[in-house]
Amino acid sequence: MVVKTVELYVEKPVEDLYILDITKNVNDSIKQSAITNGLATVFVGCTTASISTMHHEPRTVDEMHETLERLAPSAIDYEHHKTCGDLNGVGGDTNGKSHIRSALLGPSITVPLKDGRLMLDTEQDIVLLDFDIIKRKRKIVVQIMGE
Repeated sequence: MVVKTVELYVEKPVEDLYILDITKNVNDSIKQSAITNGLATVFVGCTTASISTMHHEPRTVDEMHETLERLAPSAIDYEHHKTCGDLNGVGGDTNGKSHIRSALLGPSITVPLKDGRLMLDTEQDIVLLDFDIIKRKRKIVVQIMGE
C-alpha cells in the first residue's frame, strides 16, 4: 500500500457561509499521486469549517444556507461569545454558530478510488463549507491510500 498526502490552500472571503467546490483540486491530487485504487480522505483541520459532498449549484447552496440557519441560527447568543477571545485575545468572539455548524457536518470525508477516479455520483461534488465570519486561509489535507 502507498500513501500520498497533498496540502491544498484556500483563501476564504468574508462571507457568512462560503461553499467551495474542491472536486477538481482533489482529482488533481489523485492524478499526481499515481494511485489508481484505494481511498481518498479529504480533511480540513479547523473548528469552523467542514468537508462534505453535495450538488454544488446555486439552489442547493441557498438551501444549505437556509437549513444551517435553522439548525444553528446566527442570532443566538452562544456561550462561546462570552467565553472565547477574539483574534486579539479580547472577549467578543461571535462565531459560536460557526463552531456548531462545523461539528454537525464534520471535518472530513473518505471516497473510494477505482481506476484512478473518485467513485462519486454524477452530480456529487466535494465541497469545503466554511462557516466563519471573517476572512481565513484554510489548509485542506488530501490523503490518498492504495495501489
